[in-house]
Amino acid sequence: MNPAATNPSLQPFPARRRTFRDLRSALYFAALPGGNYLINALWHQRLTGGYLPRAIYLETTNCCNARCIMCPHEKLTRPRGHMPWELFTKIVDECAAFEGRGLKLFLHKDGEPLMDPLLFDRIRYAKTKLPRSRVHFNTNAALLDEDQADRILQSPLDSIVFSVDGASAETYERIRAGLDYAAVRGNIERFLELRRARGGRLHVIMQMVVDRDNRHEIPAYTQLWGARVDEVVFKPMHNFLVQGTALSGGDLGTKQGKRCSMPFQVMLFYANGDVALCCWDYDHAVALGNVKETRLLELYNSPAFAAIRAAMRDKRCHGIKPCNVCSQIFGHDGPMWT
Repeated sequence: MNPAATNPSLQPFPARRRTFRDLRSALYFAALPGGNYLINALWHQRLTGGYLPRAIYLETTNCCNARCIMCPHEKLTRPRGHMPWELFTKIVDECAAFEGRGLKLFLHKDGEPLMDPLLFDRIRYAKTKLPRSRVHFNTNAALLDEDQADRILQSPLDSIVFSVDGASAETYERIRAGLDYAAVRGNIERFLELRRARGGRLHVIMQMVVDRDNRHEIPAYTQLWGARVDEVVFKPMHNFLVQGTALSGGDLGTKQGKRCSMPFQVMLFYANGDVALCCWDYDHAVALGNVKETRLLELYNSPAFAAIRAAMRDKRCHGIKPCNVCSQIFGHDGPMWT
């Protein structure tokens, strides 16, 4: 169940201001009905003979400047670094074959995108090759100086999320360890001033990851940012498999109670080109191949992916790691988004 449905403190907006987009998103991620898989099969398989990802996540870098309590970044055993340019362009070039069907390209996974020296080259290349796709990244904004802000606003980026998990220094710095709230807030406010002065089409989202200790700041957060950005998102904090930070029940059960849509609609790549199973698969728990050696759609329709989809459909992921330690499908870790 959506925690906001039962907890008034998680409802940042009056019911009359809830939009169709918010409702659609909440229903989709909370329920994950079988219809999502049917839609993918009918829309993609009917046209192509195989599954197509609707979203591509590219780990342009897995370096990060923060130690957030809900993130397993410090537990990574994979090498740190940036995605090679040739690998990035190969993936983007192969996406051009199916981008007209609503593709979203996310330039982040387990890292801070503003630490990637090639970020703006990647944005330009992606929009040149994929003009009908949405190119996006999330950032903690700690490195968002005026030069970075200027480069973002001059780029063809479609949307950006600023991840700020609180409306006070005390709350924020407990969650986003290693970052300074006043500096981050100042960076974003200067960015918004520049955007307002220049105009432009960039869609700006403020996102707050909500746990038990910061949810009291939802009203203040909404008041601070609501009128200055295009969208404010409140996302329940999850376990990320190992962190024990879930807002809404992170204990693992013995029975798989839910399905996950990621194997059916999302494809993720680590910085070295290996395929990740999902957003939570931070340390490459399952082998699904590498795009350096095999084409993207061959990987996405491989026997290994087919086996995972069949297990997810039938709720028999007990033998698939990291699915079998995910409290979102083997527990009550709440919906992905509210």
